[in-house]
Amino acid sequence: MNRLIEVVADAVTAIDSTQRIVYFNSGAEHLFGYTRGEAIGQPLSMLIPERFHHTHAEHVETFNTSLTVSRLMGERQSVFARRKDGTEFRAEASISKISQDGEPIIVALLRDITERETMQVNLRQQAEQIAVANERSRMARDLHDAVSQTLFSASLIADVLPRLWLRNPVEAQRRLEELRILNRGALAEMRMLLLELRPSALTEAKFADLLLQLGEAVAGRSGIHVETEVDPQVRTMHLHPEPQVALYRIAQEALNNVIKHSNAHHAWIRMHREENTASDKRICLEIRDDGRGFDLSHTTHDHLGLLIMRERAQSVALDFTVESTLGHGTAISVRIPEHHLQSTKP
Repeated sequence: MNRLIEVVADAVTAIDSTQRIVYFNSGAEHLFGYTRGEAIGQPLSMLIPERFHHTHAEHVETFNTSLTVSRLMGERQSVFARRKDGTEFRAEASISKISQDGEPIIVALLRDITERETMQVNLRQQAEQIAVANERSRMARDLHDAVSQTLFSASLIADVLPRLWLRNPVEAQRRLEELRILNRGALAEMRMLLLELRPSALTEAKFADLLLQLGEAVAGRSGIHVETEVDPQVRTMHLHPEPQVALYRIAQEALNNVIKHSNAHHAWIRMHREENTASDKRICLEIRDDGRGFDLSHTTHDHLGLLIMRERAQSVALDFTVESTLGHGTAISVRIPEHHLQSTKP
């Protein structure tokens, strides 16, 4: 058995009831920098950073007197250890109890996880960099597909408007209104993109203002007539940051779905207060359209946005419902419990 343990790459140590080292394999020599002769008979604390001596000794004693005989690999916990040269490292440890000549022995198996944790940090950083790159790409697409095209359309209308006014004032008046909507939409779209460049702005702004900008941006981008209605008593309310960001993303996704899939001419955004009972007061956000609708019992991969919205709502404990009928549009409702509201700000 000793030969088998000796060739294990991990560090294997054993201590007696006084927490002194009685076994130290070659893996432990390599990991800690001590020879077997230097380690045998020494207190276990020599392998532990000084600030953890008391706590670690208590944990070992508790384990020694408990009914638990081992802690399996799947139950490993990260600990700090110290080498002979004084450097510290994080290690994964598993321990078990055996009896030798009637005396309890605790055997510990340790593995340096510094390299693995460094790799995990690098992977997280790479994932964050990819997310940032993807977000920049999305914003670049939005600038091209929404703002640039909207401004291009507005520019064409502005070019022909003087001549059109001389020939057909009624049509010119209609195109002037279209120009106004396009410009307001482009301005709202730019404001939304600037907000997303500074994510904290999504939580600093009043949610009612965010909804109004979203509505104008959608109208300017798509030509769909969007009506936004926010009850006066709700307009001044502030949500806590997490539900506010979730609601904003849900509203954004819902309106994008209206543009992409509904073939709607009109969309309505409404935010109001519900009072079903004295103890049940909620804010309700509704987004509906007069588009083609769909059969809720036969959703396909085209409705991935619904799943995303539902998951966002569930992540902050919001009530999310969808109603849709073929030929009669779609309505999405999100109800916000009152405890998600902050105190009213001036």
